[in-house]
Amino acid sequence: MGESLKSLFIFLILLVFVYPYGDIEITEWYRNADAALSITFDDCDESQYLIAYPIMEKYNIRGSFGVVISWVGKTIEQPEGIFIKKMTWEEIRDLGDNEISSHSCTHKLLTEINKEDLLFEIQESKRIIEEETGKKCITMHYPYSKTDEYIKETLEESGYLCARTLESKINKNPDLYEISSYAIFDDNHPSLEELKNLLEECKKERGWVVIMYHHIDENPENYTTGSYLPLCITPETFDAQMKLFSSENLWIASLGEVSSYLRQKETCTIQVKKSLTRIKIIVESEYDIPLTLKIKINWWKVKVEGSLNDGEYSGSFYLNVVPNKEIVICRVLL
Repeated sequence: MGESLKSLFIFLILLVFVYPYGDIEITEWYRNADAALSITFDDCDESQYLIAYPIMEKYNIRGSFGVVISWVGKTIEQPEGIFIKKMTWEEIRDLGDNEISSHSCTHKLLTEINKEDLLFEIQESKRIIEEETGKKCITMHYPYSKTDEYIKETLEESGYLCARTLESKINKNPDLYEISSYAIFDDNHPSLEELKNLLEECKKERGWVVIMYHHIDENPENYTTGSYLPLCITPETFDAQMKLFSSENLWIASLGEVSSYLRQKETCTIQVKKSLTRIKIIVESEYDIPLTLKIKINWWKVKVEGSLNDGEYSGSFYLNVVPNKEIVICRVLL
């Protein structure tokens, strides 16, 4: 073999080991969790603030609280003969990092009102929530879990990102304006074992489970009349459910966060610049929800800067990154 061919051969061998190559992809869920879980509340009961919120803080869980504007700060008869105190705006603002969702202005069945009233229920509730809390309102919990195509179009045009209904199924590639959820009826429906099985099934599907709560009280029997289940659980049961959720490899996030992640996955662009010593990555997106990248490159060892979990890595690894911020991966010389 001539000297020139030998030099070329050596150069190519070195190039294989020195020049970076590999794959970069966005994981199904943030932190590469097995599945996603969202905790949601309807009707802005004061018990959600006084009981549920502290328990969620205990397990570092955040959720989505659906507010009915005309009920705020009042005691409402719901259902007939049962009077329930609702959160004040001060209490709603004190929910910290939890998402505040619209549950409409007056809790009317949206599928049975005229277009003018529909706009009022959707747009005015959003405006008031944003004015009172200083947060964007991008999520709707449908009153009575009912919707149709016109309502969904109106929500999108009004600046909502997603909306939740019932359906009782795991979400996989969902219509974000018709997100399915499982209602918690009482301490035994569903049971803790049934919830465990649901989470296992969701992890197998790499899906998204949404849970719907209403009332939390030591005396659930006070929340029902006749044969209807009370939509109420005891604080002890709620605590056990939060403990279960926090013990699984789940990404627990609000409806808006999970919906933003899903939209971001579909619409973002990953820009990559390579050299012999470093790789620069920027995820360009209109959303600002952190996401997770799975990265596999041929370098033996690298040092990462600019991510949410900087450090030294080798082989395949996962990086949690903020969109539109540059990530630098440097080759570490042995």
